[in-house]
Amino acid sequence: MDLSVPTVTLAALLLGTARATGFVVLAPPFNSRTIPMPVKGAFALALSVLLSTQIAPTLPEITTGYLMVTAVTEAVIGAALGFVVQVLFTAVQMAGDLIDVTGGFSLQPAYDPLAMTQNASIGRLHHLLASTLLFTSGGHLMIVKGFATSYQGMPVGGNVPTDQLGSVLIHAFSMMFLAALQIAGPMVAVLLLADVALALLSRAAPALNIFSFGFPVKILLTLTMLGLTFPLLPPALDALIEQAARAMVSLRSG
Repeated sequence: MDLSVPTVTLAALLLGTARATGFVVLAPPFNSRTIPMPVKGAFALALSVLLSTQIAPTLPEITTGYLMVTAVTEAVIGAALGFVVQVLFTAVQMAGDLIDVTGGFSLQPAYDPLAMTQNASIGRLHHLLASTLLFTSGGHLMIVKGFATSYQGMPVGGNVPTDQLGSVLIHAFSMMFLAALQIAGPMVAVLLLADVALALLSRAAPALNIFSFGFPVKILLTLTMLGLTFPLLPPALDALIEQAARAMVSLRSG
């Protein structure tokens, strides 16, 4: 029995895999180094198989030049979509990094064997908590749905919406800084007040060696109040994921 696959189906799989690969490489939580590259490739291929029926009817006559140019364009579009999601998702780790700086944990970064980089402790903890919440709340499905819906505004063969991408990235960066301040703001304010209190104590009692117990006090205060920021993570993460899905859907190719 001969098995024949239409050319348009193979082209749809190729172009769908190109966009999905660019998206999976950059978009969290799929861009984690803990996920092997073969698994990422298999996931990108699975996405292209699911979306091939949506892609195939929109394809014109298939030529070699068309496939090469469109494959590169699709990879760029997928990478742009993944980068927008990555920018918004980074807000949670940035909130942890702010707490690390004000609490003194950034003085000695720890080696992270999963990411194979040196990161501050609380920033990495927030990142792991956000990844866990992303899976438990179904946020990863919303990200995948936003990627699939992007084909309505940016069908295969369209141009990269560079003009719209600039405004979307500016909005994403502003949302990232705003969300980071909303999550870490209370902790940062308390730690700054602790610095002021320690400074006044050193002025009132110069005989005290403020450096001998200043850092332990701040570290103890940071660890004691760290739990106050955890209830802020789920609603902030839900808002960020919703913004990421809206950003992917809002892009329109010319």
